[in-house]
Amino acid sequence: MAQKDNQGNWLDSKGRPVPEEYIRPEDKRRDKLVEGILKRVSKLSAKLESEKTEIVNAIEKYLKELAKDNKVREGWKGNILLYNFSQNLCIERRIDETVSFDERLQMVKTTIDKWINNKLKDTDPTLSKVIAQAFSVDKQGRINTAMLLKLKRIDIQDAEWKKAMQLLDDSIFVKSSKMALRFRSKDTKVPEGGWVEVSLNFNDINVQPKEEKDGE
Repeated sequence: MAQKDNQGNWLDSKGRPVPEEYIRPEDKRRDKLVEGILKRVSKLSAKLESEKTEIVNAIEKYLKELAKDNKVREGWKGNILLYNFSQNLCIERRIDETVSFDERLQMVKTTIDKWINNKLKDTDPTLSKVIAQAFSVDKQGRINTAMLLKLKRIDIQDAEWKKAMQLLDDSIFVKSSKMALRFRSKDTKVPEGGWVEVSLNFNDINVQPKEEKDGE
């Protein structure tokens, strides 16, 4: 039920007491509906959390046993695909890391700017543009991480450039890490036996309201 004071009055959104006899029937029905559904959803959320914990631990146990059986010291930090024997069921475990850069990033930019002035000059305007884009920031002042990391893929055999890339490597740190699990099964009804994802997203499950007949 809605929040109440010591006298049994219902409290509105501003905390003001309203005697129950003045609460409209439709408000009572809505209150009961919302609180009942939220109670069910909270239990469902707790159940999902418990199930996910057990699933993650089961996968981790299997991976540790696999490494032990093969006498390999493995951290299993990358993305992993697990199939059943018939390969019609699949579990994908992804580790999505968000990286950022510490104060040494400024030294990277200074070193690259110096390299551009001394070595590049105007001989390769395209490369200069790529580097400038890598260090540009958006309206919120955030730097483009993906563009910065692309600089490491540029093969330039120059000591000053390599120094800048080493500084870039040293400045990277993992800001956050999140594990994602996906579950798929092959469906013979899908053309060419395609994979169908088992959805655990409440809003991705397509449910239509039950049509009630007149008089029910």
